[in-house]
Amino acid sequence: MQEKDPAAKEGAAVGAGAERSEAPGPTAAERRGRPGRRSLEDRTHAVLDLLSGKASVDQLARRFGVQSATIEKWREVALEGIVQSMRQGSGKSARELELEKQLKTLERAFTDVAIKKELLERALSQRPTPPGKFGR
Repeated sequence: MQEKDPAAKEGAAVGAGAERSEAPGPTAAERRGRPGRRSLEDRTHAVLDLLSGKASVDQLARRFGVQSATIEKWREVALEGIVQSMRQGSGKSARELELEKQLKTLERAFTDVAIKKELLERALSQRPTPPGKFGR
């Protein structure tokens, strides 16, 4: 007579008199491969649950098998994405705005140097003798 229950076979393989513990199947973190690696859907659900108040950072960290800091980082990234999408009118990131500010500063500095050069050339061209030569 064959047994159709694989657990019964496994119990028989343990040996006579040995107790088999009723261990649950693998946890969600064990099934997903590398610890801390979560899919886009997992991260999205976690952030939505966090922002809606359905779960705390600690609860989500336990559920997804990651550290609390990881959940907080997911929230930061999501909020940055929201800010960026709401900025559609300007379409410029904070980095682009900073670079534009630096460009304006450099343009002003270049203009100042160009004006000084022009004034110096005019002053030198109006001298009776070239610089460095004495009228002997």
